Amino acid sequence: MNSKERVLKALSLEEPDRVPVFDYDINSPVASKILGRKAFTGIGATAYSMYYDLLIKGKRDKLVERRKKDWVELYEKLDLDIVPARLVWSKNVDYPRHLKKISEDRYLWEWGEIYGFKVWYLDLLNFKSDFASTIDSWIRRGGIEALKAYVKSLESSSPSIDYSEFELIEYVVKEVGDKRFILGDVGSGTFPVGHDWYVVFIKALYKYPDLIRRLIYQSVRRAEERIKVAVDFGVDAISCGIDYAGKNGPLISPKHFREFILPALKRITDLCHRLGVFFIKHTDGNIMPIERELLVESGIDGYLAIEPVAGMDIGYLKEKYGDRIALLGNVDCAYTLVYGSEEDVRRETRKVIDLAANGGGLVVASSNSIHSGVKVENFLAMISEARRYGRYPLRRRDGRWEYRGRIVSIKPLGSIMVDEEGDVWREYLFEIKITGKSKRGNSEGPSFKTMIKVKRWCSRSWHLKKNTYTSISVTELLTSIFGD
Repeated sequence: MNSKERVLKALSLEEPDRVPVFDYDINSPVASKILGRKAFTGIGATAYSMYYDLLIKGKRDKLVERRKKDWVELYEKLDLDIVPARLVWSKNVDYPRHLKKISEDRYLWEWGEIYGFKVWYLDLLNFKSDFASTIDSWIRRGGIEALKAYVKSLESSSPSIDYSEFELIEYVVKEVGDKRFILGDVGSGTFPVGHDWYVVFIKALYKYPDLIRRLIYQSVRRAEERIKVAVDFGVDAISCGIDYAGKNGPLISPKHFREFILPALKRITDLCHRLGVFFIKHTDGNIMPIERELLVESGIDGYLAIEPVAGMDIGYLKEKYGDRIALLGNVDCAYTLVYGSEEDVRRETRKVIDLAANGGGLVVASSNSIHSGVKVENFLAMISEARRYGRYPLRRRDGRWEYRGRIVSIKPLGSIMVDEEGDVWREYLFEIKITGKSKRGNSEGPSFKTMIKVKRWCSRSWHLKKNTYTSISVTELLTSIFGD
């Protein structure tokens, strides 16, 4: 089974040969140690200083070529199952005209005028934390009136595509798309707000809600066109990295999320599914107040990051939503990958697999990204432990053996129940041919091939797939053989 096949199984909530492993981004300082040269990867201050300096010199093509080479070589060297592919800088922009370095750590973008407002953005590169961010802009200074001008400018033009921005996506698909799962990270437009003008967005949300509806509508229109092009190039899934939540909860109220964001997110996921690809949503923070809206009602296929320092529990999510959505995460990159030992990382990686890998639907990754503070040896330990420990059929944490089998037949029984969320569950009789047991560890469990019958409660159609593989617990095995 190659990487692409492995991830397709996991995202389809089926068990592959082992748990897939990847990461959403790998910052330059870590990537440089892995490649043995300065790497043009990631989103940190180190990377952006290299990017911007080449753009200012008019060397956009050199930058993109280096970005392409380093990105594919990095993911190939690490042998990661998913390769994210993002948009790059347009070939049709005069960067020396629009981008200026105004100090060692500040860069100013200037883009002309919109309805009397000068359009500009100020980026700060914090080399101590290796964090890059936009700290000021024309919308932040201009407030609601500037936001109105921005929305008006979007409405006065139709979405257009600059194919030069897709050069990295095209290259990644061409180089490794036959064997690796390609994640087209082109955005969704569902939460179109810059961190520097978040306060302006929130004020408009309360005072001018129709303005925000218009902004989201126009942003989603443009995202839809990017998604179509990315799918035409051959990506296997679409992702969006904008955060909906912070450490203490959602960035907008659950009421506003349901009214403004959820309809737009449904529109994006529906488009992806019509085009035949998965949609994976990345967000930091604590999503618990909007968990059902985000994880179930939106229709997304995967939830990426699952930040433990924000209180997110992957075991709880697996138990409650594991029959509906794949989980991608959540080895802690705030503490364990930064300050922990290699054994700490291996222990936490095993815990993630124990909590969320059963039945498929898990991809091991960090809880955000491999930022510049992550120890290289810890990142490599996470990858190797996921491959070693994450082989199916899984061995249970309590040391008992779990078995794997192929579903031969499924027959409905008479019992029906409705849970507290209104989902209808029916009891079925599964006939399963046992095909193996876990090969991990030093213990030897019993080995035999036989046909067993087990009763299971199911609420979704994808529970009821014949000729797919499933894990069989010791309890199910013993009950089948000896009775209740």
